[in-house]
Amino acid sequence: MNAGTHFGIRTSFLAAAVLLSSVIFGCETRILYEDFPVEFDDPLGQDVIFGDPAIFPGTNEEQLFSEIEDGDTVYIIHGFQGGTWVHLSIRVTGLPSVGNIAASLGIHVGEIAYDIKLIRTAEGYLEAYDIPIPIPFEGDELETLYGQEASLTVSFTTANGAANATRLVILGDG
Repeated sequence: MNAGTHFGIRTSFLAAAVLLSSVIFGCETRILYEDFPVEFDDPLGQDVIFGDPAIFPGTNEEQLFSEIEDGDTVYIIHGFQGGTWVHLSIRVTGLPSVGNIAASLGIHVGEIAYDIKLIRTAEGYLEAYDIPIPIPFEGDELETLYGQEASLTVSFTTANGAANATRLVILGDG
């Protein structure tokens, strides 16, 4: 082996070593985790409107909706983080999915109102699973509500119209 060939091999080896060390020590390698884009299959569309405007107050137990009728008991529960509440569900037909929900139990028992986007169920209804109505009473005042009749009023208002329902319910200890 002559000196020129030996010099060329040594230079190539040195260049490879410098390149490898710059890759290992000089470059910051960043791993980026990113989800793939997801498209949800919604054949009905959130704002496909079916039927006349109507709202149905109810409850959900184990993912099954049960409509509240006149004379049914709605239960006042004690929240895990405090407070007392009546929790409702609603189903809506004939209106878009975005609007304002308002619910009350009589004039002085409890009320709430806020903007909401309803979710389409497999049956085609627009639904909100949990509408919490705060009950601002404690102790003896709360105890006096149990067994009393109250007027449950629920409304859903959108830019395209509104629906409301009223039921006479019995307040129970939940």
